Amino acid sequence: MKQQSSFSQNINTLSSNTPSDSELVAKVRNGDISAFETIIRRYNQQLYRIARSILRDDTEAQDAVQETHITAYYQLHQFKGPDGFAGWLSRIVRNEAMMRIRKSRRIVYLSDDAEAKLTNSASQDIQPADYLAGQQLHKLIENAIDLLPISYRSVYVMRAIQQLSTSETALSLELSEDVVKTQYSRAKRALRKSIEVYLDSAGMQVFEFAGYRCDSIVKNVLKKITN
Repeated sequence: MKQQSSFSQNINTLSSNTPSDSELVAKVRNGDISAFETIIRRYNQQLYRIARSILRDDTEAQDAVQETHITAYYQLHQFKGPDGFAGWLSRIVRNEAMMRIRKSRRIVYLSDDAEAKLTNSASQDIQPADYLAGQQLHKLIENAIDLLPISYRSVYVMRAIQQLSTSETALSLELSEDVVKTQYSRAKRALRKSIEVYLDSAGMQVFEFAGYRCDSIVKNVLKKITN
């Protein structure tokens, strides 16, 4: 019992020693750069996931996150606080990502009715055998997410991957909670359909025995029976 009590005390001490967002913001405003480094490390993952869900490009997403931190630093006086700092940062990175889309014009916007076309585009754009045989499962899922309409994509990443609540997601994306719930539900349904396409079309190709492996067996067998 003493050990459990000591463990709980240690956890409580660590929690109490972790500065809140508002405390870090106050320190940064007073010129403490190290406090801003803590903010960067605290939110890098969340901001990257949001940017990546919109841009569908790792490098672009990283650049967007970097610009977001710079913008946040110089516009910190605009944050009203004390709560809602995560949502404030999320809106900045979303705006940065959307601005990059408008500038590059290299990402085609998909309308909300694109869900019906998702399974067809999935089977055309991604070769399931390549993924199932040579890539990790999470890459298949990432690419399936990339095929979602942009509105579904952002909501899904924030709710399912970043584990934000419905209200936090709504605040970050400037949507109503009802819209977030609807788009999240549709995104999950579309992803299930998409992954089913990969698995169904992979079929017998997953453990296909051909190419050099087949040639090797033929060579070895012929060598043995002709000697």
